[in-house]
Amino acid sequence: MRLKRVKQLGFGLVELMIAVTLGILLSTAVIQVFLATSTSSKMLDSMAQIQENARFAMRFLSREIRMAGYMGCSSIGAAGFNNIALPASTAIFSPGTALVGVDDVGAGDALSAVVGTDRVTVRRASDQFVTLTGNLAPDNANIKIEDNSVGFVKEDFVMVTDCLNGDMFRITNTPKKKGEGTATLVHSNGSNSDNRLSKIYTGEAEVFGFQVTDFFIGDTGRKSSAGNPINALYFQQLTLTSGGVATAPIELVEGIENMQLSYGVDTNADRAVDIYQTAADVADWAAVLSVRIELIMYGSQDNVVGRTGAADAQQLSDASGDLVANNDGRLRQVFTNVFTIRNRLQ
Repeated sequence: MRLKRVKQLGFGLVELMIAVTLGILLSTAVIQVFLATSTSSKMLDSMAQIQENARFAMRFLSREIRMAGYMGCSSIGAAGFNNIALPASTAIFSPGTALVGVDDVGAGDALSAVVGTDRVTVRRASDQFVTLTGNLAPDNANIKIEDNSVGFVKEDFVMVTDCLNGDMFRITNTPKKKGEGTATLVHSNGSNSDNRLSKIYTGEAEVFGFQVTDFFIGDTGRKSSAGNPINALYFQQLTLTSGGVATAPIELVEGIENMQLSYGVDTNADRAVDIYQTAADVADWAAVLSVRIELIMYGSQDNVVGRTGAADAQQLSDASGDLVANNDGRLRQVFTNVFTIRNRLQ
């Protein structure tokens, strides 16, 4: 019998090397596609986050800034105003104090704002109000309101105004609560420098809370995944129902690295902006008609774009044309808007 030889089938060394090479090339292509997709996804997520946060911050800032100096049917610049509330350092309300900014805060700032950022204070009457019902003569040490629907409490700063005049005082009694009927707001000596208002108000006069809002950039204390600090826009507020004490700072929206403010000043009393100045250069705050806000925003994810000095560094300039430094690879965008102060245009 003859034995039939059968050739073995398999891969040779050359074929194996070709297969390995093709596998490596294919894997490299897949990895590159994955990395590109991941980077693109991070970029889009950061961009969406930045734009959403910027819209919210601008909307909140604009609402308050536009209402600076508001006091019902008139504004502080168009009506006389008498203030008996104490302490006088808190109860400040005049054309020159309705909106006041601080430029490039330093270390030890009273609100612990991030060094080099700007902050601004807005003073106005609250949105909620009630009307008077009795005890309207100046000699009375109290006024009566229809119902304490807005929730006034003892030691609140209160403004009673009509279209011509206004008075500010502090409540020295504990008023009835909402739904309990006619409430009395006493303004006796102690928390007030006097117990008399400046004039006789009619029943059409309105009673507001006095509202003071500070906006600033603060460090949240949180860190990004790479350990970089996360800043946010904060506000601190004195308003009705607070008992005359400002709230603790409240975080409004994160991802704001810097806030820079400049102010449109009317230098010739023609009710038009003639020049924009920083807070340090404004000589008369009563002449400020608008506020220009610049927010430098960043996303929460690190290493999305190239850092300053790298070949793929993000090239971003602020409103002054200066390059915005990027030392962490987070995506950044600059947003600028201008808001007029409504009560300065009346």
